[in-house]
Amino acid sequence: MTELRKRGPSSKLVKAFQAKKAVKEANTHNGNSVHNKLGNLLKIVMFVIVVPPMLNYAGLRKEREFIMADLTLYDIGFGQKMFFNCSGSGKPTVILDAPTGMTSDSWVLGQSELAKLTRVCVYDRAGLGFSEAPPKLNISDPGKGAVARTLGQEGTAMRMVNDLHRIVTFSFPQERPFVLVGSELGGLVARMYAHLHPQDIDHLVMIDPISETLFDDVNNKNDLEKTENPWISYWFGHLLLSFRLLQVSAMSGLSRLGLLTGLMTSPLTTLNNESNSVFTIRQKHNLCNPFHIQAIFDEHKGINESLSQMKEIQVAWPLPSNISSTIISGTYYDEQLPPSLNRGWSRAVQDVIDHLDSKHHVITGADRHMIHKDQQVKETLAPVVRIIKSWRIHNKP
Repeated sequence: MTELRKRGPSSKLVKAFQAKKAVKEANTHNGNSVHNKLGNLLKIVMFVIVVPPMLNYAGLRKEREFIMADLTLYDIGFGQKMFFNCSGSGKPTVILDAPTGMTSDSWVLGQSELAKLTRVCVYDRAGLGFSEAPPKLNISDPGKGAVARTLGQEGTAMRMVNDLHRIVTFSFPQERPFVLVGSELGGLVARMYAHLHPQDIDHLVMIDPISETLFDDVNNKNDLEKTENPWISYWFGHLLLSFRLLQVSAMSGLSRLGLLTGLMTSPLTTLNNESNSVFTIRQKHNLCNPFHIQAIFDEHKGINESLSQMKEIQVAWPLPSNISSTIISGTYYDEQLPPSLNRGWSRAVQDVIDHLDSKHHVITGADRHMIHKDQQVKETLAPVVRIIKSWRIHNKP
């Protein structure tokens, strides 16, 4: 019998099988590689979304505990507490009110300067810094509704005036008379306070105050283009949007990362002092605190209501003739803003000067940041020093 030789698989079949196996292994490897990449990407996304907010929240808690150890809050009713601080001694009592959306830290130089001469107090308006936000009163409840209407809407000048009056009258009584010094929105609050509580006031000083005519139509009949007041779009478009984005940045922890990497700086960087680490911590804390930024947003959002309140109050309760007023301004409102905005602000400030027949003190080359600059704060507050000395001459015991 002829022996048959065994034949192995043909070389073509072997090569085809090996090629198919290689493709399968490559696909498996690619699948695993894609899966791994997606997994790593998901981890990175989760890290970015979850970790920074958690670290920011932990940082805010530790910072607040550290800062609050040296601060005193005063209960002004309805469970709301506010920060109020005084230094120096003597009469009259000077109360400094900060610019729009800013804390009492903006007056750190001013308080130090005036405290050499008399008693000076600063405070944070509701929701800003370390003052608690105003409670939401149920207006459907007859009692709370009546209180809410009396105090005024949250985030408006009327509410701020009532908060300040409750502090200096009940929570932490201060000796009268007052010299109220307010910048921007703080100037509007000081002015409204003088209308509602004239018995408390000796003199009213406003630095670049917000005027109730700031958003008025300033076109004349010969203006064919009817250009919109630039402050309307800047305030309600640019500013409100920027504060909302800043709040999102704070909530997500990006603001803290920006501060750590040097991509962001605190608003009052020029006042940071290595010998005063608490001040620096306060500034960074506020920038990373979404509740603080919400209060900034609310003050800007409620400005129309605040200005309407001022218009009504100055008609219903005119300022007594025995209360004098002084307005301080620089060459510009803000040298970094376009000329149209600076002109609009100057026009509105002039309206306040004309209405109150105020004295006007102009600081050449300065703008609204004058109260933050060491080289300008003395000149800015020189009229206040003269007011204090004049009061003492006319009220000698």
